[in-house]
Amino acid sequence: AMVLSLSVTSFAADTDSEAKAEMAGKTVILHTNDVHGAIEGYAYITALKADYEAKGAEVILVDAGDYSQGEVYVSDTKGLDAVEMMNVTGYDVVTLGNHEFDYGYAQLKENMTKADFKILCANVYGEDGIPIFDANYTYTTKSGVKIGFFGMETPEAQTKANPALIKGLKFDTGLKAVAEKQLEALKDDDVVIALSHLGVDDSSKPYTSYDLYNAAKGIDFIIDGHSHSVMTKGKNGEPIQSTGTAFENVGVIVIDNATKKIEKNMLVKVTEDSAKDEAVAKAAQDITDAINAEYGAVFAKSEVELNGDRSYSSKTDLYGNRDGET
Repeated sequence: AMVLSLSVTSFAADTDSEAKAEMAGKTVILHTNDVHGAIEGYAYITALKADYEAKGAEVILVDAGDYSQGEVYVSDTKGLDAVEMMNVTGYDVVTLGNHEFDYGYAQLKENMTKADFKILCANVYGEDGIPIFDANYTYTTKSGVKIGFFGMETPEAQTKANPALIKGLKFDTGLKAVAEKQLEALKDDDVVIALSHLGVDDSSKPYTSYDLYNAAKGIDFIIDGHSHSVMTKGKNGEPIQSTGTAFENVGVIVIDNATKKIEKNMLVKVTEDSAKDEAVAKAAQDITDAINAEYGAVFAKSEVELNGDRSYSSKTDLYGNRDGET
């Protein structure tokens, strides 16, 4: 796997012209997945975007789902703070993960009325049989490259979210038919990318990104989420990339504007020393401080230890919240 280090970068390069020449003629897609409320990470991807732009590239920000749930910093507002942070960051196109449905479809719809970015989901329909958000979207770059995106949601969302809160929605399991319809709609585009919250775990078969890629010919690249995988290609070389979770990495796809083809893809590792955008960092800190103040208040005392781990721990001799009483 190609994994680079996102280190502190000096934007004052030798000269502006030299810096802009480095990535001139390129379109760069920066992508995330399964952020799960790690809102401090948005400052890193914003800085990386600025770095690529300073080098002459046009940059597009996309996400493959599961940004609304995880840390209390987004779950406290039922996902709205995630949307607000993504607005501040400047995302362009996103799809839905199963956790976007955790607070119910009504809450999801309300949250997305605040979004400044395009939301795509081709395989979840309302009671009218129409996709609940746009199925696909063509992003045309300043240089004229047409990049077609379509969104795919894992059918596992049907059982991973509260059924009562998603009543009336249909999750289409026919990946082949859905994808072929999107490919037909985007047939005039130069590059077609699936924003896929399907994952690559065997437990998700037959609804993985591997299944999607093999079912429908013509997908140039899959930006994947759901399985928290760190990968720059599939087990057989499939063009599938995933960043892990919680801003472990930022995904990078480079398109050459002249040939209108994907030139390379890689992962950029995020560390504590990575460059940050100060305005976005402050927006995240404001949310964090407010939540910490609210949830840091003592309101009760337990006479027994409460184990928040998922499973049994031999160190504490306590069961977790998924295998016993806590």
